[in-house]
Amino acid sequence: MDFFNGLLTPESENVTEFFFNIQIDCESTQRSVNDPALGERSIRGLGEIFSRTGTKGTFVVIPSDMKVHSGVYRELESEGHEVGLHVHPAEQGYEEFLGVYGFEEQVAILKEAVDRFADSMGRPPAVFTPGYFSANDHTFPALEALGFTHGTVSMPTRNLPQCACVWGGSPLDIHYPHRYNRSLSGDVDFVDIPPTVDVDSRMWGGAHPQDLRIELVDAKNHWYTIHKNVQRQIENGSNVPVKYLKALTHNIFDYANASDFRRETILGVIAAAREICEGQDGTLVPATAADIAETYRARVPLPERGLQLDLDTRGRAAWTGGGAQPNAN
Repeated sequence: MDFFNGLLTPESENVTEFFFNIQIDCESTQRSVNDPALGERSIRGLGEIFSRTGTKGTFVVIPSDMKVHSGVYRELESEGHEVGLHVHPAEQGYEEFLGVYGFEEQVAILKEAVDRFADSMGRPPAVFTPGYFSANDHTFPALEALGFTHGTVSMPTRNLPQCACVWGGSPLDIHYPHRYNRSLSGDVDFVDIPPTVDVDSRMWGGAHPQDLRIELVDAKNHWYTIHKNVQRQIENGSNVPVKYLKALTHNIFDYANASDFRRETILGVIAAAREICEGQDGTLVPATAADIAETYRARVPLPERGLQLDLDTRGRAAWTGGGAQPNAN
């Protein structure tokens, strides 16, 4: 049997589906890189990898990359992949981090990028990711106002205030965000799909969790992140209505080069995801971010109001000498 056969459909209703998505942040024309030829080799190489393995990619693209590579992105979209928007505000003449701006300023920055995307693709983008995962409490409402339906905005447990990227204990799983607090679930009509992370493995002085980023570590290390997340989602059962694995990379690596270790790593990650899911009586379902978001919307209605927080007050019984005081400060 071919190594990658069996990826596409579950064998029975009893099989647990794990949607599998690889996101590519496309920014080869960013001034710090400025190598559009590398960018094109990278996305074409990734397209070949996805075709070979039967997997799907979500390409989120800064406007300047879209301008020079729009033909390739149209090809990738016609092959079943997803193309959306990525923003580094400094490339549009603003401060680098989206999370330092208020609602109206974010809408203006994003609208400018949306218009440039639409000029190239003939339609506005539906999926979005900010550079550095930089966001604040205005970001999700701004995305909703502009008609974005889904994306990868949060990075659970990343704490990089110097990048306006502070996510604390935000949800590990897919969710509707809160209207006033980016780290909570709520009623914003936008489906946030966080990357797959290992919150116990810290990097960058503890500020960043090991995530399923292809260029971050090798496939052996990613195996443990995949395994831990598959186990966690199975153990949480129906509390995780859409189970998934989401990997990340960038188009600034030569994925067309058969000897590039990142190409070897991405193939290893795909193989590990399949092996681990099947070992847990599951199946790997190749998906775009749109596929994952649509499945979530079908299973989880948008709440009419935001999350109601439930403070654990059981310890107050000892403090009061009697029953707990739920409303005590």
